[in-house]
Amino acid sequence: MTKTYGDPKSTIPYQCFMGRWEGLCKTFSPKGDFIESAAVHMDVSWNEVGKSWHLMEDFENLYEVGKTVFHSDISTDGKFCWATSEQLSLHGTELTPYNYVFTIDSKISHTIVHNNHYFIDPNNRRIITHKLREGKTHIFQIQDFVRIQQP
Repeated sequence: MTKTYGDPKSTIPYQCFMGRWEGLCKTFSPKGDFIESAAVHMDVSWNEVGKSWHLMEDFENLYEVGKTVFHSDISTDGKFCWATSEQLSLHGTELTPYNYVFTIDSKISHTIVHNNHYFIDPNNRRIITHKLREGKTHIFQIQDFVRIQQP
């Protein structure tokens, strides 16, 4: 099946996520101490442009879990998005065309994840993550991604 990455010049919500990305996830303790880093590979494509997209996120070493690959089909309604699967449930919102926030209930890491995605430019993205377990800060993460394949 051919992947659809959409028109990179389009300003519809979530278009800026489309493409293949390579990143590094840095993990910190609740007190800000560096714990570890791990490579992350991501491929994001439209199932139906403007309505539904597929996220494949491959962590070489998800903190406290190990090698993990997430596959999520995410539905959109304008700036809002949501997904539910065996791995997670999530909802997200576009705040500006290059700043998105997500809340994820991860069944893999048993954490509530708050992500802020900030597109530094069209090919560079930073995700700042606050993970909670049992209502308390578990870890913080910073993920920096570079798009390696344009839509």
